[in-house]
Amino acid sequence: MPLPPLSVTLSDGQKIEVLKRFRAKYAEELKALDAQLGEVLTHLAEAEYLAAFLGEQPEVIDLRKRKSEADVMEKRRQFLGKLIDRLDQIIPPQPAVAIPAPGVGTGAGASGRSNVRRY
Repeated sequence: MPLPPLSVTLSDGQKIEVLKRFRAKYAEELKALDAQLGEVLTHLAEAEYLAAFLGEQPEVIDLRKRKSEADVMEKRRQFLGKLIDRLDQIIPPQPAVAIPAPGVGTGAGASGRSNVRRY
C-alpha cells in the first residue's frame, strides 16, 4: 500500500522568518560582492594608470581583462539590490516591544530605597 505524499504548509510566522532569512543571506552576499568588486575596480584603475606610463605591457593587459568580470559583478550587485528592496517591501514591519528600563517601574526597588548598602 503506497504511503500518502507529505505536504507542508508554512505558518504566517514561518513565512516572515524565511523572508527575513533570505534578506539577510542576500545582504551578506552583497557585502562580499562589494568587497570583491572594489578590488577588481581598483585593479582596473591601476591598469589604466599604468598604461599611461608603461604602454600595453602583459601585466597591464592581464589587469584589463578583468573588465568583463567587473561587469558581471556589477549586474549581480544591482540584482541583489533589487531583491533586497523587494524583500524590504514585502516583510511587514514588526511592532516595537516596550520594555521598561532596569530599575524603573513597579518593583522592589521602585520606591528608591533598596537593601543595597553603598560604601
